[in-house]
This record gives sequence, C-alpha cells and structure tokens, in this order.
Amino acid sequence: MKIRYKAPLIVISIALATASVSAYVSYRANVRMIDAAKAQELRTVATVIGNSIASQSSKSAARASLVVNLPSIQEAFRRQSREDLTKRLVPAFLAQKEQYGVREGQFHLAPATSFLRLFDLQAGHGEDLSGFREMVVATNAKQQLQQGVEIGRQGLSIRGVAPISDARGPIGSFEVGLSFVTVLQDVKKTTGFEAAVFVDDALMARVAKMVPRPDVERIINGYQAVEATNWQVIRPLATPDLLTATKEVVTKLPSVSGNDFGVVAVPVLDYKGTPIGSVVATRSFEDYQTQAQWALVMALSVAFLQAVLLTGAMLIVINAMVIAPMATISDKIALMAKRAPAPKLAGIAGTKDELGTIAWNLETLEEAIKKTPTGV
Repeated sequence: MKIRYKAPLIVISIALATASVSAYVSYRANVRMIDAAKAQELRTVATVIGNSIASQSSKSAARASLVVNLPSIQEAFRRQSREDLTKRLVPAFLAQKEQYGVREGQFHLAPATSFLRLFDLQAGHGEDLSGFREMVVATNAKQQLQQGVEIGRQGLSIRGVAPISDARGPIGSFEVGLSFVTVLQDVKKTTGFEAAVFVDDALMARVAKMVPRPDVERIINGYQAVEATNWQVIRPLATPDLLTATKEVVTKLPSVSGNDFGVVAVPVLDYKGTPIGSVVATRSFEDYQTQAQWALVMALSVAFLQAVLLTGAMLIVINAMVIAPMATISDKIALMAKRAPAPKLAGIAGTKDELGTIAWNLETLEEAIKKTPTGV
C-alpha cells in the first residue's frame, strides 16, 4: 500500500483511538460525579430522618414535662380524679392531635399501671404495663424523664415519659406519644422522598393490642408498615433484604421498570438503642439517569468532533510536509530514470529538513549525471 494511503489510515486510527479514550475518561468522570451526588443525597436524607426523630422525641418530652409541672395536674392526679384531669387536658390534646401529630397522652401509677388515656377515656384503667412498657417502669424507678421510641398498646410512638411528684413525693408518670407521620411528612417536605416506617411485626402483635392488624401486603420479611406517605411508591422498593434489624444505614440504587430509584433505610431504635425496625425513604432518580445519558451523548459528540479535527489537522500537516514533497521527488526520480527532462526541486531543496536534504542531493546528482559524457 502506498504511503499516501497508508499514512491517512494510520492517522485516522490514531485519532479515533485518542478520541475514544478521551470520551471514555470524560464519561466515567461524569458518571463518578453523578454517583457521588446520588450518595450525598441519600446521606442527606438519612441525616434528615435521624434529626427528625430526635426532634420529635425532644418535643414529646417537652410536652410531657410541661404537663407534669402544672400544679393543677399534680393536685388532680394526687386525688386520682380522672374527671378533673380529663377536663383540664383533653381539649388541649385534641387540638395537639390535629395540628402536631400527638397520638397518645397517658397517666400511669407506679411502677407502670395505666390510670388514664386521654384519647380513649374508657380503655385500660388499671392495666399493668410493666411487662412491655420499659420506659414507664424506668421513669418511675429513677424519677427521671425518659424519651425515645417504644411500642405501646396503641402502637408505635415517639415518646416522652415524665415523673409526676408534688410536695408529698412521687405520684406516678405522664407520657406524650407522637406519631411517626410527622417524621415522614417532614422527610417528604424537606427532601422530596416518599417514606414509610416499618417495625417488628411480632412485637407489634404482642404489644399493640389496641390497633387492628394490617393487611398481609404490609408485612414484609417480618416487618410491619405502620405509616407511609405513599405506599404504592414504597411497596415495590421495600425488599426483604432492605428490611433488617440493624443499627447501620443502608442505601440502594435499584431500577424498577427501567427507572432508577434512590432508597435509604434508617434504623429505628427503641429508647435503649435496640433495633426494632427502620424508616425507608425513596424517590425517583430519573433526573440523574437523564444526566448520565446526556453525559454519554456529550462525550460521544465531543469525541467525534475531536476525531474529525485531529484527523483533518494531521492530514493537512502530513500531506503538506511529507506526502506531497515525497510524491514530487518520486516523480523526478522516475523521469530521471527514463532520462527525460525533470522539473527542478528548488522549493523542496530550499528547506532545511530531511526531505530538503534529499531534494538537494537529487538536484546535485542530476547535475553530475548531465556532466558525465557516458551518462554513468
């Protein structure tokens, strides 16, 4: 194959290889940036969930502490007057239920006997809760406020339990329980992620006797979906391997029907730090998917343009500096071999490169041949 054909093929091959490597490096760099953004977003959601649970725990403790420090409540509880306690607190707690997700308010006699449930005035008077309400037992035993997550007869709540005492000494305790709905709504409002809280189903079945059993589809791998902002979105992504009793945050990037999703599972710990479930949050990562596709298109487009420009530039340079001069020299040698008149190589011989040296030597050889009588 002639150099005039071989050289362009080599140049094009080199240009394509260079452009391909450049496109791959550029695309991978963009993908790494997108993956880092996904991971950062999931970490942010996990932080929001943890902070929201902690915030709701503090709010429940603050509400309980406020109630137990009211002298009128202390006096009515000392007299064990359910009527007076109901009259003073039920209207306010009904308003709190509607506006702030307060779902439980309960008085206990030490060590953990139910005295009055503000949202179910006829339920459970005198029931011994000590077998499953460890927060209440700890509050009355230590005479210290306890706060955190625990399952009670009315289900899963974020609780604050405060001791009640007066000048005569300890009387009992009072608790405020907040619904997880507030946490889930906070997560959705702040991050755009749909969320659901799952809790140990066996524990719920044993303790939460005052709430109905859920539908079968809401029990996955032994965990019950207690609350959800959008169950239809959560259900396909709440896989058994995701719902495990762990203290570690779990993140996944599954694909459902060709659409990418970001999923994070944050452990739900009871007030002692024991894992009893998790909050699962998810949203479509279609925007990241689109960015990755555009990154690929851009990388290929830039690579094509790079290959065209590089090939064109190299071909122009090689043709002007090598191929064209060599073709002229080759034509002159062919004419000299036939002893036919050949054009001068003044333009080439005047350059100071290898081809210029060859052309000058050829011109010198031609003059020498002309001066030789035998033509040898």
